[in-house]
Amino acid sequence: MPGTKLGLGEDMPRAAMMEWSGWALKKNYFFDDPSMNAAQRAARTTVPILAAGASDDLWASPRQMDLLTAQLSAAKVERKTYTPADLSVKSIGHHGLMRRGVGTGAWDEILAWLQDASQKAQ
Repeated sequence: MPGTKLGLGEDMPRAAMMEWSGWALKKNYFFDDPSMNAAQRAARTTVPILAAGASDDLWASPRQMDLLTAQLSAAKVERKTYTPADLSVKSIGHHGLMRRGVGTGAWDEILAWLQDASQKAQ
């Protein structure tokens, strides 16, 4: 899939794009794919999770992030949804939290969470 030419991010192998598009058509995403055992695997996850997202993410909306994290029933999950106003930017989008100049305003908070979780795990 020529993502760069279409302005959708990185190029993806056709097979990966077909699998992803199949999940996107399912009500519960890959949790409805019996070959994944995703619900059972997610339910066994016990490490702390910080699920950070963006309010204007069209690919992983806050509602979709809630659906994904709800499956992590044995893990302590913290959800953080950043808005463009939080980061003083025009938009964040799908991978914006990882981009310099877009997500930079969130990095200290995310890093502090990771460091705290790492110290608690030791």
